[in-house]
Amino acid sequence: MAAQTDSTNTTASFAATGIDPATYAGRFQMKLTKEVPLRDIPVPFTVYSGLEEASPTRLRIRAFMDLRGLQEKAPQILTGPLEESCKRQIYVEVRNVTAIGDTVKIEGSARAQFTRCNRREEPGLRYFGATVDAVAVAKAEVKGQCLTFSIEDVDLNPRGFIGFISNLFGLTNRINDAVLDKGGEFLAANPVCPPLPEEFTVLDPIYESGGTREIAPGGMGAAVVGSADVSAETIVKVLGGLKELGVLEFAE
Repeated sequence: MAAQTDSTNTTASFAATGIDPATYAGRFQMKLTKEVPLRDIPVPFTVYSGLEEASPTRLRIRAFMDLRGLQEKAPQILTGPLEESCKRQIYVEVRNVTAIGDTVKIEGSARAQFTRCNRREEPGLRYFGATVDAVAVAKAEVKGQCLTFSIEDVDLNPRGFIGFISNLFGLTNRINDAVLDKGGEFLAANPVCPPLPEEFTVLDPIYESGGTREIAPGGMGAAVVGSADVSAETIVKVLGGLKELGVLEFAE
């Protein structure tokens, strides 16, 4: 943990990372880089945190997460089956993820197949299939100790004559609803949680506000603001964790 840097170091840090140090300002600052698995894919996160007194028993936390590692891995994480019921099978391919202000634009395509259910409630005779280009807009909000993404809007562009037929029979709307519903369920089930050093998890931080932020140009990040418990009992637990790491020694 290091004291807050001077203006020269602050400017250099901003130029090197593209992240404004004001987003994680505090009396003390920490930087943590850690890999977190999402869908069994290791994703690197870097978290910059600023700490200062909020009350006699709580610390104010300002944190900024560099999510450009997640942004790079997102096509691999998000591409795959979105729905596999006996009536419809929808496969999503994500090609690109870009941050724009406090939103995230996801570009790709959705391939849908509509089938009749057989007696075993499995996909049977296919009666229609279509591929549509898709652009979704997502945002994140603080829920508990994590950021949960949600889909704000989806714009579908059906391809060619099959796309025209899809529009004619209202199948494009059904694809749109599936992307909103099933995509939203996936994002809600896979929140992004700022990683903490294991010995500091006992602080049990509470995040009160935050969301996605663009790291120019187009890079994905997220800012959160909250507080953490620093009561005497908690400090003793933290010291115990540090002792286990061999960082501190206690007199017997």
